Amino acid sequence: MTEQEQLTRILTLVELTNSRLDQLDRDIRRDIRETKERIEAKNQPIDKEVKSRDDPFLNLVKKQEKTQRIIIIATASIVVLSPVLGAVVKLVDKFVL
Repeated sequence: MTEQEQLTRILTLVELTNSRLDQLDRDIRRDIRETKERIEAKNQPIDKEVKSRDDPFLNLVKKQEKTQRIIIIATASIVVLSPVLGAVVKLVDKFVL
């Protein structure tokens, strides 16, 4: 085999290898894209379920926050107004007796 034939053979092998690598690259990219699509398709029902459960929970939390505010305001009012109410009771006792 002459040097020219050897070089031609090597070049042919390199071209075949490059062609195989290109095909493998396309296959890998396609597989990655398909895998991402499958994952997204599987996640959609999960996302919907999470949202459907989040809404009632968030509404409950908002209601609890309102209730907590009311309790805090009522407690603060009692603490602040109790001396005033005590003084009013003493005044009423003085006038009634």
